[in-house]
Amino acid sequence: MSKQVDLERNLVLLCVFQALLMALFPVAIMPLFWSHELGMTWTEIMEVQAFFSLVAALCEVPSGYLADRLGYRRTLLAACSIVTIGWVFYAMTRSISALLVAEALHGVGFSLVSGTDTALLFESLKQHGREAEFPRWYGRMRFWGQISEGSSALLAGFLYAFWPRLPFVLEIGVWILALCVVKALIAEPARTAVENHWAKLRSVFRYVSIEQPRLRAVLFTSAVLGVLCYLPVWQIGLYAENAGVPRAWLGPVWAAANFTLALGGASAGKLQKRLGLMPLLWFSFGAIAVGYAGLGLSHALFGFAFYYLQTWARGVAMIPLHHQEQLLTPSEDRATVVSIRALLLRLSVAAVIPAIGQCVDRFGQHFTFLVSPLPLLVIAVFCLCWLGKVKPASTQQIGHVCET
Repeated sequence: MSKQVDLERNLVLLCVFQALLMALFPVAIMPLFWSHELGMTWTEIMEVQAFFSLVAALCEVPSGYLADRLGYRRTLLAACSIVTIGWVFYAMTRSISALLVAEALHGVGFSLVSGTDTALLFESLKQHGREAEFPRWYGRMRFWGQISEGSSALLAGFLYAFWPRLPFVLEIGVWILALCVVKALIAEPARTAVENHWAKLRSVFRYVSIEQPRLRAVLFTSAVLGVLCYLPVWQIGLYAENAGVPRAWLGPVWAAANFTLALGGASAGKLQKRLGLMPLLWFSFGAIAVGYAGLGLSHALFGFAFYYLQTWARGVAMIPLHHQEQLLTPSEDRATVVSIRALLLRLSVAAVIPAIGQCVDRFGQHFTFLVSPLPLLVIAVFCLCWLGKVKPASTQQIGHVCET
């Protein structure tokens, strides 16, 4: 009975941690802060985001491997500490150089979280023979996370109007609370001793790149989905403002996007049962394409509403893709493999968004929304065809470390 109580406690705490993780008071007003407080152009904004993505990409696989070897709880404790320091820098920043320090700290900290929390969720369920419940609990985690981000966004505009740095100060307190929640986590899986870490890493990459083609297709499809949905994120606030939306509404605009993302995730399970995995993914990517077309062609006050179609579609596609990812990943290397997907996403974003910023500065947001997603949508079609052709296979355990 106590083990079941410990499991339920872990599951609830992970949902609470996700809610605190996503209670990002500054995010909704960040484009305004960068533009109006620091005087940054769109090119500079996108270059800073590319820098963040590059730092996170360099840390992704090492942080995932660290989580698998040292433990998920310890890794999350380190992540919370580093991210908290990053928000302290953000609250004090007066220049782009100080901003880069904050973004670098966040790149390291968020890479430590990436994959670690979901790995702990899956392993906690697996220890009790309940891994089939992962989509439901992962959906709950994402749901409460998006509700939390949306709710914090509702306050962001008022906080920013009172004092532009107040959202960043509040965020420091949020991450201190997150640190306390992580300290209360339990049910950590046992660790397997590794004698040769380089050989172990090579075996993980061999598993992903050679031995498990379906996992590879899932990772690439997830990465393309992430890039497609990332491109409008930092633009949508100024897009709405340029269309005539009052600044006081920008928080609710961001909040509604998170609520639709949460609704998409909540409906993913039922839609997958009704449609099947591949039809659901084709439908989701199609909805994202329609959203881009609407953002590019609409010049009306509420043209930003097409963004909500994209966020809903992202929520629908994300849950089944991440479930496939977990099912095909060995327990002892779960966070490492998940980090490889995050690495693909971070590198792709770092390569793409500087050009997006230049395109916005030269040609405007509407033209950029019409043109920028076209290469990515072609790649998405290729990935979906690839995933559809690769038959599901049972999870293969990564072999023992090779002797050197």
